[in-house]
Amino acid sequence: MKNAVSVVLAFLFAFIVFTIVSIPAPVALQLVKSHIPKDVRLGAVTGSFWEGQISGVQYQNLRFNDVKWQLNGWALFTGQVQGKLNFGNARRSDELSGRSNFAFSLFDNSVELGKTTLRFSVEQAMRQVNLPLPVDAKGRVILELDEYNSGQPYCESLKGDISSPEIQVKGMSGWFSIGDLSGLLSCKSGDIAVVVEPENLLGLRADATLAENMQFKVAGNIKPDASLPKEVHDAVKFLGRPDSQGRYPVSM
Repeated sequence: MKNAVSVVLAFLFAFIVFTIVSIPAPVALQLVKSHIPKDVRLGAVTGSFWEGQISGVQYQNLRFNDVKWQLNGWALFTGQVQGKLNFGNARRSDELSGRSNFAFSLFDNSVELGKTTLRFSVEQAMRQVNLPLPVDAKGRVILELDEYNSGQPYCESLKGDISSPEIQVKGMSGWFSIGDLSGLLSCKSGDIAVVVEPENLLGLRADATLAENMQFKVAGNIKPDASLPKEVHDAVKFLGRPDSQGRYPVSM
């Protein structure tokens, strides 16, 4: 009798696993559709629940193309949704693109990210913040995360860097380069913090934080290199009075 029960349970378990693995991605999407925010628009869905693709995901003014995922089924036994995510075309500088290893806990809704890369344009980044001076710039921003653990309001731990090679700025006489900018990412009391590395043509040194309710703050100073156009040096004078070393304050 016990052997018969064991065989039946094993058969049922195998049947359930096979059924879940075989669920088409469109069907799985319908099952969770009520949990997707109304302002998120999804394109065509193909593949299975475990390995699938969405042609595009639109959220407000952000669009992610060719979103592909792979899930680790065994992680479900530990109470996690774990897998890999890829989206966008890395060769297109005007397109959001990236990849990530992720884990989502079904118990406390916490998120872990590792080996994560996100690429987006300088223009897209500038639309999210209010700058102290009007600037027309272009280029690419590359975000690399070695480690991220969610927390309140944003993080429990964070280790990575952000860089933007060869930023172009539009001046009175046309476009010119202000070189590279880069910074180190960390988590401070739940806020996302960025320390801008000082070796750049703008002479920019800054500590930036993203606090609760998307409050973005920057404190630092700037002293443009002599090689930059005169209009850059004239523009920074509107930031305030320079200190004894000729550095102008930067704050937001």
